[in-house]
Amino acid sequence: MYQSVLLLKSRDGIMEKVYSCLEGGGPLDSVHIPHSDVFFVREALEDRFDCTLSLAQVEEYMKEAGWKDSGDTRKSQEQDEGGRS
Repeated sequence: MYQSVLLLKSRDGIMEKVYSCLEGGGPLDSVHIPHSDVFFVREALEDRFDCTLSLAQVEEYMKEAGWKDSGDTRKSQEQDEGGRS
């Protein structure tokens, strides 16, 4: 009997990095998972301008436009306090 194997790859390799960490026992903190806003904005931009963008590009554009990742509270607190920890 033959066994067929279906290999799926995520577009930006995030899932593969997460599974690799889980498989190897590495820390998940080492994998950057963008905020869900970045995924939504990428889809909207690609649809509107008929182009392909990476999550890193979109996240960079969003930050340049003033967007802040609400999940990064430590970095925001440090900036609010003038860099004091």
